[in-house]
Amino acid sequence: MTAATANTAFVASRRRLFGALLASVGGTSTDPSLSMRRPGRSGVQDPDVPSSPDSNSFPPGPVRWLSRGTFGYTSDALAAFNALGGSDDARWSAWIAQQLAPASIDDGACDARIASANFVTLNKSAGQLWADHHSDTTNYFNRMLPISEAECMTIIRQTYSQRQLYEIMVDFWHDHFSVFGWDYDGGPMFVAFDRDAIRANVLGNFRTMLQAVCESASMMYMLDLYTSYAGHPNENYSRELHELHTLGAENYAGIVDDPDDDPTLPTFIAWDGKIERLQYVDDDVYEAARVLTGWTISQSTYETRNDPNPGTFEYVNAYHDAGVKRVLHRNFSAGGAQSDGITLFNMLAQHPGTAHFVAGKLCRRLVGDIASEALVQSAASLFQSAWDPSQPANENQIAQVLALILQSDEFKSSWGTKMKRPALAAVGALRSTGANFTPVPDNTNTYTPTEEFMGRLQSAGHRLFYWPAPNGYPDNQVAWSSTGALGMTMRMLPRLLEMHQIESYNNGYDFLIDVQGQTLAAFPNAADRSAANVIGYWCDRLLGYRPEPTHGVAVDFFRQEAAATDALDLTTDTISSGVPQHTGVWHLNPANTLSKHYTIARLRVAIGLILCSPEFLRR
Repeated sequence: MTAATANTAFVASRRRLFGALLASVGGTSTDPSLSMRRPGRSGVQDPDVPSSPDSNSFPPGPVRWLSRGTFGYTSDALAAFNALGGSDDARWSAWIAQQLAPASIDDGACDARIASANFVTLNKSAGQLWADHHSDTTNYFNRMLPISEAECMTIIRQTYSQRQLYEIMVDFWHDHFSVFGWDYDGGPMFVAFDRDAIRANVLGNFRTMLQAVCESASMMYMLDLYTSYAGHPNENYSRELHELHTLGAENYAGIVDDPDDDPTLPTFIAWDGKIERLQYVDDDVYEAARVLTGWTISQSTYETRNDPNPGTFEYVNAYHDAGVKRVLHRNFSAGGAQSDGITLFNMLAQHPGTAHFVAGKLCRRLVGDIASEALVQSAASLFQSAWDPSQPANENQIAQVLALILQSDEFKSSWGTKMKRPALAAVGALRSTGANFTPVPDNTNTYTPTEEFMGRLQSAGHRLFYWPAPNGYPDNQVAWSSTGALGMTMRMLPRLLEMHQIESYNNGYDFLIDVQGQTLAAFPNAADRSAANVIGYWCDRLLGYRPEPTHGVAVDFFRQEAAATDALDLTTDTISSGVPQHTGVWHLNPANTLSKHYTIARLRVAIGLILCSPEFLRR
């Protein structure tokens, strides 16, 4: 058998594609005089091969906006968007208003898919989770079933929910208030954390969510607050409350001997007329830890083992430090009891440092890695002014801030300064390719698509709720453009097109993503199934436009030696033991007939190339 030679145009276009990918994530352009030197070669790029484009192409405005306001652009989402108004700006305003009222959006199809998974833990109360799962010390699968089902449910909602902005913000707040989902004690209680602390408040009021997160068992276990008693305060939660949940490290002034008398530490007038410091120091962390002593979980410690309502928050006054305390220049009188903690959360929620820190993170997630200070400050001002949940107008504080950011010119005009994190890329691929995937936990020896999908996310460093530290997954391009993370992401995306229902590698089951069937349905006339038509169709589906060199690379690969307008056979298949192999047929003889070789499999590979393109991975 004669070895097939690579098509020159394909080699050249493939080099352009990967050169563009490296450039899009901050890599430098390839210098032929320096790269891959060996005898007879000047480098990876031959002199006659065009260099990577000097700048990345921009998709149309609605495609850009939907790509960042959802878990991935789809042609169906664009069609629904186009029906909302007479201009792109009007449609975008209508889309935002619709998404910020998620209860008004029919999500019955997604709910039905979740119901079909037969999850058993998602509606259990904290007490039921405690009794049925946290108390089980012999069956690890059952003990961790709540986090397993929450993980699967989240993937389903990210992929199929019509309430996409809501799900984007669920993901954001899980990173902001990050807990390791598979913690031995927190994992069995994770359903309550996700449902009652995060999802219940995702578009509501930050102050309300802040306390709900604190009182959840998963956060208590993550940061040890449940063990914080008078005389033995545990500062773990207090430190992360300041550094990660509210003021942020940007407002940390370090170790200061006498912060209240230090003229370099400015103050401001708080909501109730009290003087507070703008920056926090270590003493504030220690004192805040004392403020929160006695906040615990019923039956989580020896001292509370006989208390009622196991697994739920309780305040035990006997374990509270009743002494005088001082946080951010504010005095806490002796005997404040649980109201000490209430005051502390009010202080932090209304603090201008919290507003700026949280607004900055929101802008970074939605706009780009480096959002303008003007936009951040505008969002922060609104965030701070609407902090008080006792005022009815502030119940949707977070939604108000989101509307401001999403309506900004900066959001509308920005593109390409971020890249998709691995889980976002994977879910985006499921959405745009029309996947049929309902992940469910499994305790058998079968290698299921759920097991493979979660494992590949873990290998890429971005499995949901799996970040072990309390700072949440990184949200900047640099963190995800390493060879490890990017390499595993680029292995995962094409593999999604090869995974099967029930048993991931078993060719006897249907694909999760039937790209062959969808392509045949799009081109019922066999004469229309040319490389140009098919690849153009899938670029439109996955990217929302047909950028070069990505479009040309995929066309060249799919057509091989055929003309771009020649029809390709996407139906004739190899049969083995009566089972279609979903590959097409072997065809290397006569020479120069690669266009007929394993055409069905080559279709999946060509779509995989698009999924690995810079245009798909950019945000």
